[in-house]
Amino acid sequence: MAYRLESLFDVELPTGDIVAITRRSFGNGEGPTVALLAGVRGDTPEGTRVLHEVGKHLLRMEEALTGTVHVYPCVNPLAADQGARHWPGLDVDLARRFPGRADGHAPDRLAHRLLGELQAADVVVELRAAHPAFRQVPQARVLAGSSSAAELAASANVRCLRLQSTPCASGSLEEALPNLLMLEGGSGNRLTESVGLELADGLLNLLAVLHVFPEGDLPFHWAAIQRPVICGDDALLDHRCTRGGLFIPAARTWDDIDAGALLGEIIDPMTGETREHITASEGGRVLAHRAEPVVYPGNLVARLVRQ
Repeated sequence: MAYRLESLFDVELPTGDIVAITRRSFGNGEGPTVALLAGVRGDTPEGTRVLHEVGKHLLRMEEALTGTVHVYPCVNPLAADQGARHWPGLDVDLARRFPGRADGHAPDRLAHRLLGELQAADVVVELRAAHPAFRQVPQARVLAGSSSAAELAASANVRCLRLQSTPCASGSLEEALPNLLMLEGGSGNRLTESVGLELADGLLNLLAVLHVFPEGDLPFHWAAIQRPVICGDDALLDHRCTRGGLFIPAARTWDDIDAGALLGEIIDPMTGETREHITASEGGRVLAHRAEPVVYPGNLVARLVRQ
């Protein structure tokens, strides 16, 4: 099978125009089938950029591929055009519509069609991003108990591998596909060069581990791939503010900090005076911190992982 670009689903607009949701396919079918998708929510351009970079490498090494890679660069293009999380017009969160319905509205029909395609793949990887209010390091999430997905995630060049034991959200893709491997990092509606490069390298390494192409064809040495900190939900340390104002971070993502270290301050925007110091409850690494500075009492401002 040569490279091909195909329409997976067509969305008819009120104007009569058609928006095609596309898939890029690489390889010859004689090996594992891997599905890579991004843009289920429209505020995650980082995933689309990562799959663009991966696609360029797959085109160059197509003759060496011994499997099939289906790349879904942007599953929700109408929302992506607006930088919105939800399907515009209907205000529907596509990430909560699985397994969908063949006779439903457009988001439900797309979810139904997409899930049918993904269920035929041996491995499915979804790229996500943090909420636009946050900035986070590259990390992987798999459901606890999915040993095969966890083993693959460890080769994806992420800083942290989270084994999720909390229940899946109703209608989510991970509920429909328990072996789903989720990669995320950066911030919604933004591109972060370091995050994009790390995740693109991670996906290429993962494909080499799956023997989709020879390890020697990687554009970097395999030893450059970082090994993640592996943790469960109980190792995550959320820090919230008790006062409103502007959050000024004092620690960067993936800083290694001690208990009691300053994570940031809440300041009064009118006077510049400090209203609250946010300090680390325990030592660990900074997984994410708030990027949008305006906060209200109870807002999450930083997340650490205990080491």
